[in-house]
Amino acid sequence: MLNNLHKLVMLGTASLWLLSPAVAAPTFVDRHGHLHVQGNQIVDQSGQPVSLHGMSLYCWAPQGAQYYNASAIQHLAQDWKCTVIRIAILPRAYQRNPTNEINRVHTVMDACIANGIYAIVDWHSMGGAQNHIPSAQAFFTTVATAYGHTPNIIYETWNEPEHEPWPVIKAYHEAVIPVIRAQDPANLIICGSREWDQQVAEASLNPLTLSTNLAYSLHFYATTHRQWLRDRGSAARKNGLALFVTEYGTTEATGGGVLDAAETQLWWHWLATNQLSCCNWSMAALGETSAALQPGANPTGPWPDDQLKPSGRLVRDYIIRQHPATP
Repeated sequence: MLNNLHKLVMLGTASLWLLSPAVAAPTFVDRHGHLHVQGNQIVDQSGQPVSLHGMSLYCWAPQGAQYYNASAIQHLAQDWKCTVIRIAILPRAYQRNPTNEINRVHTVMDACIANGIYAIVDWHSMGGAQNHIPSAQAFFTTVATAYGHTPNIIYETWNEPEHEPWPVIKAYHEAVIPVIRAQDPANLIICGSREWDQQVAEASLNPLTLSTNLAYSLHFYATTHRQWLRDRGSAARKNGLALFVTEYGTTEATGGGVLDAAETQLWWHWLATNQLSCCNWSMAALGETSAALQPGANPTGPWPDDQLKPSGRLVRDYIIRQHPATP
């Protein structure tokens, strides 16, 4: 009798196990949660340094804008193992049609959340952002209101200041950061510096202090920017700045010219040594050397090798090596 009862209990337990839904594996964001700055390092919810690797979307032309869709983001997350996507938004496009650009953000942000990866919302201004502060404030207020409760979002307040002096750039950041913090007190904000985000050492001598969880963007293009720029990055880190390479290319600074794989590897080694994150420019199907995809490549993915340009193959394989086990 006891043996039969024991069998019935075991059978019932097995039946319940078979009927229970499968438990999804934790995503990259599940594992790392809200990112924050600790000293000169970006760390995860456990206080451990974390490095993100991914692609920057391209907002200048239809050959890039076509990849602002959920299917493309899913393939970047699942096939390329991207753990971050940079959502570049042109200020002039937002000023012309705010609804359209906010919808772009929604589409990509929602796809990043669904795939358990991070997203950088990038106000993709070059020079002159200080002349359009109300637009930036309105944009980031809308975005932070919609996504500030999620751990997935990262804000990039000014893509690449050009020749504005650091006090002007700093004042711009000080005008935009509070509107983000009013809706989102915790998530990471990344700030640009003079000369296309190359003067991080200069910024480190007079850093932003009005909020916590601030990092600084460093941009490089491997054929143009070499050890001298890595030295500036190292100096900024020595002075206490946390860095995030929100944009880099394997090419000349123009996005064209020669692809320098050897110098790109030196940059990747420096990033790994310092546990820094990076996004490649760009996820676009253009003729320029820095574009990841061949003209005519599928707008929704997947992208077999014959749809990838040399830079795309190099970068895709690099990202996969960094996160081979990412779901």
